Amino acid sequence: MFLPTDSKLFFKTVRKELKLLRNSLPPGIWVKGFEDRMDLYSVMICGPEKTPYEDGLYFFDFQLSADYPKAPPVCHYISYCSDRLNPNLYEDGKVCVSLLGTWSGKGTEVWTSNSTLLQVIVSIQGLILVSEPYFNEAGYEKQKGTQQGKENSRMYNEMVVLKQVQSLTKIILTPPPIFKEEIFEHFRLHAYKLINRLETWLQISERYNNTHPLSPTTPTSFRELHGEAISSAINVHLPEFPLIPASKGFCLTLRKTLVSFREVLSSLGILDNTTEGKLDGVFKESEATQQQQGAVKDATSS
Repeated sequence: MFLPTDSKLFFKTVRKELKLLRNSLPPGIWVKGFEDRMDLYSVMICGPEKTPYEDGLYFFDFQLSADYPKAPPVCHYISYCSDRLNPNLYEDGKVCVSLLGTWSGKGTEVWTSNSTLLQVIVSIQGLILVSEPYFNEAGYEKQKGTQQGKENSRMYNEMVVLKQVQSLTKIILTPPPIFKEEIFEHFRLHAYKLINRLETWLQISERYNNTHPLSPTTPTSFRELHGEAISSAINVHLPEFPLIPASKGFCLTLRKTLVSFREVLSSLGILDNTTEGKLDGVFKESEATQQQQGAVKDATSS
C-alpha cells in the first residue's frame, strides 16, 4: 500500500497537479489516473509534427514518489521495438530527462518542489521527440553543422521512421488496455495520412536514387535544389528534418514494413479497401502530374 511521507502535502500537491493536467494539457497528450492509486499515472504522447516521430504513439507510466513533490516522479517508458528509437528512451524503460534526475541539468532544468508532472510530460514531448534526435546523444551535439553530422542525423532518422512503423504495428495488435479506445481513434484519424506521407517520401527517394546512382547528395542540398519543384508537382512538403533522399536499403525495408502495417490495419477494419484505393489514387495522380509537368524529373536530374 502506497503511503506518502507527508500525506497532507502529497494530496494537496496532487489535487493541484490534476487541475493543471485537466486545464493545461497540450494537444497530442493523454493522461489517465487511478481512483485507488493517486500515485500512478499512464501517459500516451503522439509524436509532434515536423519530426520523424509524427503520428507515432509513445507510452509512459509514472509513479509519484513517497516524498513527492520534494522528489521527482519515477517514469517508465514502454517500448514496442527492439533497441532504441531515441537516445533518451531506453528499451528497458529508462527515460533520460533532467527533471527526472536521469540526465544532467541546471537551474529550471532540474526538479524542485515547485516542479510538476505536466512539466515532465511536456519535456518528453518537446525535448526528446525532436526533429534530429541523433544530437540528443551525449557528445554528439558538437557534430552539428558538419557534413558527417548531417549524414549521421539522416541515417538515425531513417532508423526512427522504420522502428516507428514497426512499433505502431505491434501497438495496434496489442494496445495497452487503458488507452485502447484512444489508440484506435488515433489510427482511424491518422493512419491514412501517415502511410500517404511515407509512401510519397519513398517515391521521391527511389526516383532520385534511380536517376543518380553515383551522385549522392545531402538532405540539406536536396531540399534547397529540388524541394520547391517536388512540392509543387505532388502537393506534399518534403520533411524539414534530414531524411530525403533516403537510402536504397531504407526504402526496401520500409516498403516491406508498410505492407505489414497496412495488412494489419485492413484486418482490423481501420484501413478498408476504399481507403487503400484512395492511397493508390494519390500515387497515380502524382505520377500523372509529374509526367505532364516534368517538375520532379527535371529537378532531380539538374
